[in-house]
Amino acid sequence: MLIPSILSVSVLTIMAPTAVSPALAAIRDAFPHISETQAKLVLTLPTLVMMPVGLYSARLTARIDKKKLLLTGMTLFLIFGVAGGFVNDFRLLLLMRLLFGVGLGIMTPLSTSLIFDFAPDTNKRSKLLGIQGSFNQLGGLLFMSLSGVLASVSWRYSFLCYAFVVISIVLTALFMPSIPPMAPKKAGVGAKKPKMNKKIFVLAFFAMMIFACYFVINTDLALFMDVEGIGDAKECGYALSLMRIPAIIAGVLLAWIMRNLKDWTMPFATVIMAAGYVIIACSGSYGVLMAGCLVVGLGGGFALPPISLFLPRIVTPRQRTLGVAIIMSVAQVGQFVSPLYTDLFVDNSADGSGRMRFIVCAVTSVIIGLLVAAFAYTLPKKPLENDA
Repeated sequence: MLIPSILSVSVLTIMAPTAVSPALAAIRDAFPHISETQAKLVLTLPTLVMMPVGLYSARLTARIDKKKLLLTGMTLFLIFGVAGGFVNDFRLLLLMRLLFGVGLGIMTPLSTSLIFDFAPDTNKRSKLLGIQGSFNQLGGLLFMSLSGVLASVSWRYSFLCYAFVVISIVLTALFMPSIPPMAPKKAGVGAKKPKMNKKIFVLAFFAMMIFACYFVINTDLALFMDVEGIGDAKECGYALSLMRIPAIIAGVLLAWIMRNLKDWTMPFATVIMAAGYVIIACSGSYGVLMAGCLVVGLGGGFALPPISLFLPRIVTPRQRTLGVAIIMSVAQVGQFVSPLYTDLFVDNSADGSGRMRFIVCAVTSVIIGLLVAAFAYTLPKKPLENDA
């Protein structure tokens, strides 16, 4: 039951901030004094606090059992995630989302670093990271569909989907062994503490931009469908949930894809994702829009997990928990950056601004995919080992 325990956490992490996106238009209507950009803070604000919390959480693993940290994060996730549906003031809602982000920030790097802890074999690790990506998307499918149905009744009910974390709390408490801190290496006289390879920050930037491009569909689809008259909150929830199905399939196939395409997996994935965004941008009916969502889901399923697989070629095993925290924390900021980035190129008052946002993401994702492939050629082919 160890692997199901780890993967149950993965269901909660990546998609959690945007799980209530089908309710975004309803939240904006419930607080008429807020702007469209302010409404999007409900989705993006948790990712802003996740970065410093995730980095601090990774450092705490040098002193605290990972299992205890994980349970703490999940408890905060449950309390403040559900609490968002019980507030009557928009500022208080944003506070709940910030505190929810604290819990999520603790959980996210741990959910990936646990795979490195329990799967030292490269092939098994690739397979598990691919399956983890599938479970991330499965979480999106569950959350988005449930949230869309609940939001059609009331936007408040959509926050109840976060109660799913109770299952993970039980599995983790019962089946995950304690993971005490790794004993620090004894340094000789005058020895310097090994520094983190600066290439980790380049990789983190790429991860952030891929996330920013992928998650624009979560922040913008409900508003796009509302403006274009293509569908309501329930239909948006279906679109955002069904797009996870090809993403789940992509995660299962990822290990096979990477064996064949190797470092060209990212450009392959981003081209697929870009094609999906172009279809959405050109859509005039719900059927065409759904087809675009499915293609975006397939590309995202191939694009997101491989980012972590570059990590062992950049840092030693002793540094991997912090390395995972850097990548995942910065990557999650991509959700916060997403609407701000597209605002640089799109005039919100212009006709067709929603369609242009998807075009901007299509072009950007392809560029980032090619840059990742070029970056991979600067890395060693085999994983690094700890210094003697």
